[in-house]
Amino acid sequence: MRTRFLFAGLGFSLTLSAAFLAALCCRAPAPAGAAFAAAAESPKSKGRVARSTAEVAALIEREGKTPPAWWDSMPLEYPPGLDLSWPKDAPGPWDAGKNVGQYIWSVINENPGKWRSGVRFLHHLLTVHKDNTAVLCKVVDALARMYCDLHQDYARAAFWWQQADKRGTLDVRAVARLADCYWQLGNKSMAVKALGRTQRYILLEAVKLWSEMGEIAKALALAEALARAGMAAEAYLAAGDACRLHGRSRDALAYYNKTLAVPAAGKSKEHMARFHARAQASIEAVQVIDALDLGRVPDGAYTAESVAYEAPLAIEVAVKKGRIESVKVTRHREKQFYSSIEAMPRRIVERQGVKGVDAVTGATVTSEAILNATTKALAEAMKAGARR
Repeated sequence: MRTRFLFAGLGFSLTLSAAFLAALCCRAPAPAGAAFAAAAESPKSKGRVARSTAEVAALIEREGKTPPAWWDSMPLEYPPGLDLSWPKDAPGPWDAGKNVGQYIWSVINENPGKWRSGVRFLHHLLTVHKDNTAVLCKVVDALARMYCDLHQDYARAAFWWQQADKRGTLDVRAVARLADCYWQLGNKSMAVKALGRTQRYILLEAVKLWSEMGEIAKALALAEALARAGMAAEAYLAAGDACRLHGRSRDALAYYNKTLAVPAAGKSKEHMARFHARAQASIEAVQVIDALDLGRVPDGAYTAESVAYEAPLAIEVAVKKGRIESVKVTRHREKQFYSSIEAMPRRIVERQGVKGVDAVTGATVTSEAILNATTKALAEAMKAGARR
C-alpha cells in the first residue's frame, strides 16, 4: 500500500511508502488507560472554537493536503553549501551554513522572516529523501514542529504527525504535541485520547496541556511525579503556572516558593539560577494580579520588563478608557521564541487582562516573561493612578 500526498497546483506530488510510515520512529507510546478515559469534553474555553471529531479530522485532511496561502509567493531558498543529506551526527563545529539541524535552529527559528521559507525548504527535503526512511523521519517531525511552533498552523502540524503515526509510532513527546494540536483545534476528547498514550511517561508538556484543558488535578499530580523523578524546579514552576492559570494564586505562590527552595549548587548552579529568577518574577506578578483593575489604570502607555531566557524582556502596554488597546514586545534577546512574541500580546488583549492566559507551547519562558512584564506594567500604572 502507498499513500499519496498531493499539493495541488504546486508542480510536485510526494509519494511515501508504507515502509516509511511503519518505520517512523522511536518508541511505542503506552495504550490509553482508565485514568485518562474519565476526562470528558469540557465547556468551550473563552475564544476557542469547539469542533467535533469529524470536523477536526476533515480540517486536518483538507489543510494538510493543500499548501498555505503564501506558498506561491515564497521561493525555495537555502544556503548553497548546506549538506542536504542531514547526517545523524553533524561533524565539526557549529555551522548553520552547512548542517541542516543547525540551520533550522539558528537561522530559521530565530528569524521570523525565514519561517515561511523554512517550511518550503522542509517540503523540498521531503522530495529529496523520499527513499531514505531515516532522514524522512527527521524531516516529517521538523515540518510538523515548524507548522506548530512558528506558524501556529495546528491542522498542518497534526497532519504531518499523523502521517508518521499511521503505520508506525511517534516519539512520545511528539504524541503530546499532537494532543496539543487537537486541543488547539477545538476537540478535548481527541487530545485526551492522545495524551492517554503517554501515561507511562512523565512529561512536562503534559502538565501544561492538562492544565489548559481544565484538568488541574491531573496536571498537579503529574508535576509532583516529575518532581519526585528529579526535575523538581521545572515541575514546581509548571505546577505554579497551572495554578496561576486557574486563579489559584495561593497555591501558585506555594509552588513558586518550592522552586526557590531547590538548591542551586554544583554543575547545575547556573541552570538552577534561571529557574529561581523565573520563579521570583512569577511570585512578584501573582502577588499583585488579583488586585489589578483596568478601570483604575489611567489612559496611557506603560512599560516594564521581566526575566526571560537570554536577558530581560521589555513590553509596552497601552490602556484607554479601562481597556487594553495593545501590548508590544519592545526589546528582547530571545532566540527560540517561536510565535510567542506575537501570540502572547494578542492573547492578553483578547482576554483584556493577564488572568487565564495560556502560554505558547514550546516557548513557555518567553510567554511567561511577556505575561509577568505586562502584569508589572499594569500594577505600577494602577499605583501611579491612585497617587494622582
